[in-house]
Amino acid sequence: MANSLKREVLNNIGKVYKEAENCKLDEVYFELMDIELGLLADYFHITKTQALFVSVIFTMNYTGRKVDLNDLNHHFESNPMKLLEYSNDFIDLYEKRLLRKNKMKHRNLRLTCADEEFVINDIVANKILKNEPIPETLNIAEKFEDIFALLEKLYELGKQRDDEEISTEELFENTQNILRENILFPLIERVNFLGASIEEKHLFLYVVWKFLNGEDAWVERAFKGIYDRTSERFTQIQRVLSKEHNLIKKDWLEIEETRFFGDAKMKLTEKALDMLNECEIKLYNKEVNKDNIIIPEKIPFRELVFSDKELLQLDLLKRLLTEENLKITQERLTEKSLPKGITVLLHGAPGTGKTESVLQIAKVTNREIMKVDISQTKSMWFGESEKIIKRVFTGYKSYVKKCKQIPILFFNEADAIIGKRKEVGRSLVDQTENTIQNILLEEIENFEGILIATTNLANNLDAAFERRFLFKIEFQKPSIIAKSQIWKIKMPHLLIEDCELLASQFDFSGGQIDNILRKKEINEIIHGNKVDMKTLVEFCKEETLNNQFSKTPIGFKV
Repeated sequence: MANSLKREVLNNIGKVYKEAENCKLDEVYFELMDIELGLLADYFHITKTQALFVSVIFTMNYTGRKVDLNDLNHHFESNPMKLLEYSNDFIDLYEKRLLRKNKMKHRNLRLTCADEEFVINDIVANKILKNEPIPETLNIAEKFEDIFALLEKLYELGKQRDDEEISTEELFENTQNILRENILFPLIERVNFLGASIEEKHLFLYVVWKFLNGEDAWVERAFKGIYDRTSERFTQIQRVLSKEHNLIKKDWLEIEETRFFGDAKMKLTEKALDMLNECEIKLYNKEVNKDNIIIPEKIPFRELVFSDKELLQLDLLKRLLTEENLKITQERLTEKSLPKGITVLLHGAPGTGKTESVLQIAKVTNREIMKVDISQTKSMWFGESEKIIKRVFTGYKSYVKKCKQIPILFFNEADAIIGKRKEVGRSLVDQTENTIQNILLEEIENFEGILIATTNLANNLDAAFERRFLFKIEFQKPSIIAKSQIWKIKMPHLLIEDCELLASQFDFSGGQIDNILRKKEINEIIHGNKVDMKTLVEFCKEETLNNQFSKTPIGFKV
C-alpha cells in the first residue's frame, strides 16, 4: 500500500516511545524492543540505541516540545550519568544530520549536551510523513519551488540564530547547503558568482528578502541574526559602517547615512536592483499602479491662460523637457558634477491651473506621468507611510527603465508631506511625519529624473525643501482680463462684454469656471433649452458657499 512504509515507521516509533517510559535504559528494554528498534535502525541507517533516542525525540517534538537531557532522563527514569554514557550516539546523530541542536537560553554550562535542546531535522520528519525512505547520506537542504520560499527559509534560519536555537556555524552550513541544492535559480547562480563568502551571500540575500517585504534592513538587527559571538558581530558592523565591507565596496549594498549606531540601514544599490530584475524577480509590480500612470496621448488638449511671467516660466520648462534639450542639459550638469534631476514646485491658490499645467506639459513633451496619491502615502498604520514613500521612488526608478522617455513623477497637492516639520519630542504621528519628510528630502536630493509637485500652501513649505526644488513657479489668481479670456475660451458663445462682466463680478479661478460650464451643460441636457445669461449668473452665485458676490448691476435686473 502507498502508506505502508509511513505506517510501519510511525507504529514502531510509537511502540518504542511508549515502552521506553520508565525503562531506565536497562538491557531488558532493548531485548524487548529488538525487532522494532532493528527496523527503525535500518530505516534511519543508525544503531538500535540511536533509533531509541530518535523515536523518543521525534514523538516529543511532534507534541510541540523541544527536548533536553532532563526530558529524556525523566522519560526513561534513568540516572543522569547513565544517559551521558551515550553522548557519542548524540554526536553521531548530529553528524548524520538526523538531529539538530539548539542552544538553550539562560544556560552557560559547557558540559557536552548539558546546554542543548534536541530537535529532529525537518527534512527527516518530512521524509517520514511523505512515506519516503531516508537516504544513507542525508542532505538536509530542501529544494524550493520558487525563489521567494527559499529567501524566506534563509530569513527563518536567521531568526533561529537570533533566538540562539542554532549557532553561526550551523547557520552558514545550512545556507551553503540550500544554495548548493537550489543552484538552478538565476538569483542563486548569480550570487554564487559574486565571489563572496558564505557570510556575505547570506547577508545579501537577507537584505533582498527585507526589500521584497518592504521592510528596512537595520544593520544591528541583521548581524544579530548572523553572529553568535558579540565580538565578531561588532567587528562586522564596524566594517559595514566604515564601508569596508566587500558588499559595499563592490557596490551591491549601500548604507543610509546616520549619526547613531542603532539607526544604520542597508539598502540594495541600483546595480543590485538591476541584477534582481535580470534574474526575473519583478520587484516593482506592486509599486507602480497602472491606474496612476497617465499616458500623454490620452490627455485632452486644453488652452490655458496665464500672466506673462507665468507663461515665460512655463515655456522654459516645456522647452527644457523636450527630449533633445533634456538630454543635453543632463549631460552638461553631470560633466560639472551638478545634480541632473529636474525638480519643480508649482505653488499658488486652488484652481489656478497647476495640475492642468503638468498635464499639458506632459502632453507637449510626450512624457508619461506617474501620479502619486498623497492620501495613500499617509497610511493609518504607523510606520507604513515611510515604506510607501520609499517604494514610490524605487518604483519610479524601475518605471524609468521601461519608458522610452523619462516620465514625470507627479506629487499632486503635496502640502501634506512638504509642510514645515514638527518639533522633536511631540506625538508619534508628528515623528512619523518628520520621518516621511526626511526620507523625501533624501530622495529628492539624489533624484535623477523629473519631479513636479504642486501645493496650495507655499507659505507652509519647509525651508529644507526650497533648495531641493530647482524651479519654483508661482500661480497667481487670474486678473480680470485673464478671467475674461478664460470665460470666452470655455464658453465661446458668450459676447465679449458678457465675459468681461462675469469676470469683474465673480472672483473665480479656472477650476470654478469649469464648474459653471459643467452645470450649464447638464442643464441644457436635462431641460433641452440653452442656458441664458441670467441663469449663468445664478450658477455663479451658487458656486460660493458663503454667497458673497458683488452686487454691482451688470446691465439688467437680476
